[in-house]
Amino acid sequence: MRRKPALAAVLVVLATGAAIAQDVPRDLRPVIALLQPAQRATLQARARLWATWTQAQRDAFAARADEWDRRPLAERGERRAAWQAFGALPDVERRQLRDAAVQFASLDAATQRSLRAQFDELDASARHGWRLGPVLGVDYPRLQPLLAQVPADEREPLLRTLRAMNAVERDKLAVLVQRTPPAAREALRRELVSTSDANRAGWLALRLER
Repeated sequence: MRRKPALAAVLVVLATGAAIAQDVPRDLRPVIALLQPAQRATLQARARLWATWTQAQRDAFAARADEWDRRPLAERGERRAAWQAFGALPDVERRQLRDAAVQFASLDAATQRSLRAQFDELDASARHGWRLGPVLGVDYPRLQPLLAQVPADEREPLLRTLRAMNAVERDKLAVLVQRTPPAAREALRRELVSTSDANRAGWLALRLER
């Protein structure tokens, strides 16, 4: 049952808008030059894609963009964050979410509404936890104290470490997290990340014995 909200969460993760530039206007070119290389390359790639579209495709996109702009700012922020989180997931988890989206679309309307309602009943923290994907999303409520207030430059290494762990290891880590006082969780997190994959099971056993 605790996995069911993930099916509804897919809609939030996948439903978002993305602006594709038709061309870079001359008066914006100085601004484009100030972008980071990756950002500039993304914008240029989108401009090239736009150039390949038919007028009908451009009109359809313009209609979608207009519909997106009419959505409340808070909703757009939520969907944008969900889309960015989806893009950060490992390929295998993105495929799992796409498969779940197909499964969700095949359900009858009443079942879809029920799953949406279950997801909407979760608190905001739990809903955002599902952005970590189908693997860590299940464990997020128990690992949330470890993930809270992580410095930006430490978040990705922590997520990579958690994804490298198996379910049993994450279960043990969850117990350890709950036993650790809030003031000591930062040290626990850094110790976890610095422990190699080969030594992590032994490290968990030793920490749990303390």
